[in-house]
Amino acid sequence: SKDYRPAIAPVFSMGRGLGRRWLSTVDDNIGIGLVEGDIWRAGVAGRFLWNRKESSDINLRGLGDVGFGGEIGGFAEVYPLSWLRARGEIRQGVSAHHALMADLKLDAFTRLDNRWTVAAGPRLSFSGRDFNQTYFGITYEQSLRSGLPQYRASDGILSYGVAAQISYQWNARLESTAFVQANRLTGDAGDSPLVTQRGSRNQLSAGVSTRWAIDTGF
Repeated sequence: SKDYRPAIAPVFSMGRGLGRRWLSTVDDNIGIGLVEGDIWRAGVAGRFLWNRKESSDINLRGLGDVGFGGEIGGFAEVYPLSWLRARGEIRQGVSAHHALMADLKLDAFTRLDNRWTVAAGPRLSFSGRDFNQTYFGITYEQSLRSGLPQYRASDGILSYGVAAQISYQWNARLESTAFVQANRLTGDAGDSPLVTQRGSRNQLSAGVSTRWAIDTGF
């Protein structure tokens, strides 16, 4: 979209124990750490997908609504250096779409003291065919209603970009973060007429979030 509007989304982190401060970024999806070592951890990850209503944006008129959905899968992250985190997620879509999704992140970070943490790094996302067709494809019927040309999207790289944030740790469970993230849609998503004619390949988000950490006890 070429427009900017506020959004609200929950941010949770779950894992064993609250004493160890694994890096958490705003764009990490909901995760539960199940196994861990000195410099790595892994677990399950999930993502909630809000519905998309054509009535909410004039640029979506004629494309129909997309219902609520989710993605479920796993994550793994490793800290090869004390100031560097590499994280990967892979998730399967349910309900709204049924595609395989993947995210790769690399973050350099520094803890200014016991409370402040600054982090930044590149992002790369992959999306399956059904996701791209659901959110960026245009069927014959949608083309007639919207005036956009018919378009069939396939799988591939969804976007690449960079993210940065600064966080304040209030206590072992509560953390507040100010963030900014810039992504560029690419591949079939970036080539969609919905993006090229009514939106923009460049996607910018910024805001403030609060994260609540939950000790699973295992």
